[in-house]
Amino acid sequence: MQVRPAYSIPSSLEEFQQMFGNLCYEYGLDFCASPPKSEEEGNKRKEFTETEKQILTRLSRQQSRMQEREMDMDRREQQLKALQEDVQRQISQLEKLQQEIERDIESKKTQDDALLDKAVSFYAKMDAATAAQSINQLETKVAVSILMRMKEKQAADVLSNIPPDQSAKLIAEIAKKK
Repeated sequence: MQVRPAYSIPSSLEEFQQMFGNLCYEYGLDFCASPPKSEEEGNKRKEFTETEKQILTRLSRQQSRMQEREMDMDRREQQLKALQEDVQRQISQLEKLQQEIERDIESKKTQDDALLDKAVSFYAKMDAATAAQSINQLETKVAVSILMRMKEKQAADVLSNIPPDQSAKLIAEIAKKK
């Protein structure tokens, strides 16, 4: 067997396959041989020992396994690319959905503010005693929101007509919000 210089070591799978095929051809191993590129190469047949034939047979099997593995890796790479594109598409859809939800929340907040402003204007037009009775019946959070939007004088008049324990509770909530 010839010893090859280091610079002729194959650097790609194709070069290795060609070198391996040429070697098989030279020794008459038809199952793994590549056809010669020229007639001069066609006359270079050599005889292998039984050990060399076994080694070449194992190399041929290994080459087949490597090709199968390469094809499997290519297939997996394609699957990963498809999955990556799918994930990217889903991320894009989720971002659009998030933006839509944020717009809806902002719209709802604007509507709630408009309704609250309307309620504040109703309470501001009522006399303090009637407004106090009505506000005292509301949920604490809503009552605090209304009182915070009222003018200070109007809110003070309403709070003065609410029982002291309730007005203290409402004032404490107002203080927390500021």
